[in-house]
Amino acid sequence: MDFSQLHSYYRTLKIDSHLTDITEKGERFVFPVSHKLELEDGYIYFIVEGSLAISATGNSLIVGNAIEYMPIGLMERYCPLLNFEYTSMTPLVVIKLAEADFDRIFIHSGPERVIELTKILIYMTIFSLDLHVERKQLTSYQTIKPMLFRYLYRSQTHKNEREGLAAFIIRRTNLSRTHVFRVLADLKEGGYITVEKGKLVSINKTLPEEY
Repeated sequence: MDFSQLHSYYRTLKIDSHLTDITEKGERFVFPVSHKLELEDGYIYFIVEGSLAISATGNSLIVGNAIEYMPIGLMERYCPLLNFEYTSMTPLVVIKLAEADFDRIFIHSGPERVIELTKILIYMTIFSLDLHVERKQLTSYQTIKPMLFRYLYRSQTHKNEREGLAAFIIRRTNLSRTHVFRVLADLKEGGYITVEKGKLVSINKTLPEEY
């Protein structure tokens, strides 16, 4: 099972009953691409539209992207030792919600909302584990290979993302630019992938097992 299958299944779950409440109780903001979302103590943030990358403060390596309904700031609320940066990869629509309202909506509104929140948190863990498996392969090519499918899927589900394929891989791994460009060039030359203006357009045939 790959990221696209996991994410597609996640999106079929009916776990958005809270959206009306957080929209009514929260404050709506719109941010441009490359905006750093600054978390304020006492608030939880929800991404309504757009893509948000997560990285450790002071480290340009992107460790993942926020999933739909992910309560940004909840980890920091219960573990203040965490120090993540959140950067928009597309134009972003955010709802800022006071922690007291968050608790009323998710904790004190009945078991259905608790289950909804639990599902979101479980899938946050699942996606994190999927990333760990993807990027801890035996060879650099085995790391790059699933990221091609991840990039192509993200380009289809996040139309406004402007990040090129090579940058997408480099910013999420410790692989050298030279090696990444060489692998992509060889795959393109072999007709395995189509790249236009730095963006992956299609995967044309089964990728080789080894490189």
